[in-house]
Amino acid sequence: MKTRVSRLLIPALAIGLSACGKKEEAVAPAAPPAVAEVVAKIAPLPTPPTTPTPPAPETLAPMIGPVERAAKLGFVKFLPQDTETVLSFYNGAKAADQVKDSKLWKLVQAQMGDDIGLFPGNDADKPAPDAAPASEPSGPAALFGREFTLALGKSTADQTGNLLTLNRRMTYFQMQMLAKAFASAVKTGSADNLAESLSNSFGPELMKDILKDPQSGMTLLDKAKMPPIYLAFKSLEADRVGAAHEVAAMVANLSEMEGMTEPVTLEVSGHSFAGSKILGAKISANLAEGREDMDKELDPATVDHLLASLAKKDLVIMSGTVGDYVVVFIGGATEDFKLASDVGNSLVATDALAFSDAYATKNLAALVYGQKAAMDTLIAAAGGLADITNGLRDGLSGSGGLGDNRDLDAMFKIVGEREAALRQLSGNEALGTVAYYEDGLKIESYGGTDNGMVDWKSPNKLTCLGDSEDVVLFANLTADAVYDEKARAYAEALMETAYAMTLKVAEAPIKSEVMTKFQEMTKKFDTKFRPDMLALWDIFSHDYSDSLGKESALVIDLKGGAPAVPGLPQTVVDKAKVPRISMICPVVDRAKLAGSWDKLNTTLTGTLGKISELTGSKIPMQKPMSSEKNGNTTWFFPMPYFTDDFLPSVTVGDKWFVASSSKNQALDLIAKADSGGETRSGFWFSMNFRALEKYSEETAKLVDENAETIMGKPLPPEQKKLIRDAISVLGDLDKLTIHSRREGAVMRSSVHFKTR
Repeated sequence: MKTRVSRLLIPALAIGLSACGKKEEAVAPAAPPAVAEVVAKIAPLPTPPTTPTPPAPETLAPMIGPVERAAKLGFVKFLPQDTETVLSFYNGAKAADQVKDSKLWKLVQAQMGDDIGLFPGNDADKPAPDAAPASEPSGPAALFGREFTLALGKSTADQTGNLLTLNRRMTYFQMQMLAKAFASAVKTGSADNLAESLSNSFGPELMKDILKDPQSGMTLLDKAKMPPIYLAFKSLEADRVGAAHEVAAMVANLSEMEGMTEPVTLEVSGHSFAGSKILGAKISANLAEGREDMDKELDPATVDHLLASLAKKDLVIMSGTVGDYVVVFIGGATEDFKLASDVGNSLVATDALAFSDAYATKNLAALVYGQKAAMDTLIAAAGGLADITNGLRDGLSGSGGLGDNRDLDAMFKIVGEREAALRQLSGNEALGTVAYYEDGLKIESYGGTDNGMVDWKSPNKLTCLGDSEDVVLFANLTADAVYDEKARAYAEALMETAYAMTLKVAEAPIKSEVMTKFQEMTKKFDTKFRPDMLALWDIFSHDYSDSLGKESALVIDLKGGAPAVPGLPQTVVDKAKVPRISMICPVVDRAKLAGSWDKLNTTLTGTLGKISELTGSKIPMQKPMSSEKNGNTTWFFPMPYFTDDFLPSVTVGDKWFVASSSKNQALDLIAKADSGGETRSGFWFSMNFRALEKYSEETAKLVDENAETIMGKPLPPEQKKLIRDAISVLGDLDKLTIHSRREGAVMRSSVHFKTR
């Protein structure tokens, strides 16, 4: 998927962008505006259309009862109802067997000369009819062979959010120290101590700032506690005792932490567990023995607080059996270990897992569940570039030596505001995902995070362009107008701020050879090319971007003709096929599009004149050629060996804009888009492995038949075999499709990795 900002890259890749209208004379660039003028230019945040309030998530109606759901979902039936996250994987040994029986795995084995096992005792080679049946998975790896569940209990999101907050604050303080170190170098006029200052500032000084920080530091440490974590491994009755002993032995290794642990036993809902508790009090006491060194780095009150807080942080690890499962529990306290007493009190008895009911009869591969409240907590705690800009702003503030920083302060603030405005477009729903085996692997997802980038309501009218059997890759979406505008404003603020910081650095009176060169380059760019760059951004982000519709499609097929490169046999030129790549968008204002090209040509002509002046060699602006068909004009630069099927170009009409590597493909796509057909909302992606296999086989055969002419000698037999084996891997694969959309108020995503 792409935003409107990424759409700006299309003209840079399409060589004919400068020739969609009449040419204008190059004009001399105006003097670059001062930083304050830039601030004045970007400060007002564009007022986009009112963002519609997203509909409340729909509750999926249960289709089966808790008992039937429990029978299908395995260990989930033992989880308490406040469980925040579940990841269950089913039939692992079967999946491993399918991988080991694949052509890709056999190719890897052949190249490595070894039999690589995924699950011991589960060899991919099928036994003879009269041979003994293959043994069941065994050993530690076999614990994952039947069913494995990782579940995170209540408070996991809060504790993970604390870690994210800590990471954000560390980023902030690192940037603050970076700014302070630079300001210090400016004051002394020497960069000799800059590296040392930076190195030191990322050590004890950073820790001091973190510990004193009211948003993280001791505040978060006091809140910190290991959340409940459950790991469950399904085992056969005959293997359960042995598997339980294996797991218990691993847990028992903790007792080797001499003096730091104590044994612990517990009965939970009728199931016995045993293990160890790592004692926070012991760890705190051990650290206190080196208190003298700690007091040198931190004030005594902080050390007291730190040791007292650590003394309350225990870690409990226990194992036991629950029904068919060997279970490991990791948490901060024994009272956090909860198991449902019966199905009616478990997670399966709630509507949280109703999304899985439609797949109760399927051969499950995995189940994922994420509580909405937990996801809200994580997204709220996640950081962004504002942590960097805020740190730089506060590091420069009051540091002195860099002159007036008010312009930079204003820019940093704008970056934060625009990032916040963009983040406000996102929303969360409870996440539910089911993966199952059917014609390969299918993954159906409900809910999750929507960042607001896609317009889910508008029908995509370019859906039909991916229908051809020769299309190897196709992607299609319609960008959301509000997100598009705010993303553009955010990108503009980032670029302007980064450039202003570059100028500030270049103005610093630091004496060094590297700094002198940097200052010369910056001054040259600022006085000569900055106006051109601003003009290009203005063209792309306004006239050009506004002249195209929000929908776009990327189409790659394998029908392109080869260029007539000298030295290639004629039969290769005649028969070889090369990929053709096109990006197509609707045109909403052709006059504005033509105007943007005129401005672009004027700007680039002036830029090339400046480059000619610097290099001493004339570099005139190239004049493109054009051809017209059915009201569509194709612009391109004439180059040797190009053909209509191998021609980087731009094709423009009243309805469509296509940037393509092939004139023929562009015209074909326009004709097909004009004919219309099926529509589809949301985001669609497809990858056609059958087309790729056919293309690979034809290309390999052509190269083999003409190897002597192309490479001067025939292909060696071992190389031929390697090529054949590599291509044969594609014989297992059919097609990959991904479709994300909204069904009612529910986010939906369907992935099908189809195999043969």
